[in-house]
Amino acid sequence: MKLEKQELTLKTGQKVLYEYDPDGDLLEIIFQQAEATSAVELTESIILRFNWDTNQPLSLSFISISHLMQPSEYGEVHFQLLTDEWPVETKDKILMMLRQSPLNEFLAISSYTTAHTHQIIPPDNDQSPQLSVLVA
Repeated sequence: MKLEKQELTLKTGQKVLYEYDPDGDLLEIIFQQAEATSAVELTESIILRFNWDTNQPLSLSFISISHLMQPSEYGEVHFQLLTDEWPVETKDKILMMLRQSPLNEFLAISSYTTAHTHQIIPPDNDQSPQLSVLVA
């Protein structure tokens, strides 16, 4: 397995490491080299590893990143967060982390539209917000 590695400096000055495995089409963005105490599937293809006690994101893994980055003919691709599978305490932690750096430099929470209506519904605690992957 040959990993492609690259360092990137975020807007905050924090340095992160990209590791891409072309054979598995897996991208991992490492924010901090530390052992994760928790991990959660944000979507079926995006995994967040973090420290439960400090709410510090440690890494994001994107499975089949090439597929995730494909634009749709209608614009930006959105992915539904798997919030229904998370306990309430986990949901609160994750949504807070997603709104802050460094995660908000790679992912954006957006509004939610049900399949049977054209009305846009802003995300709240009772609905599953959607996530978009921001292209760097």
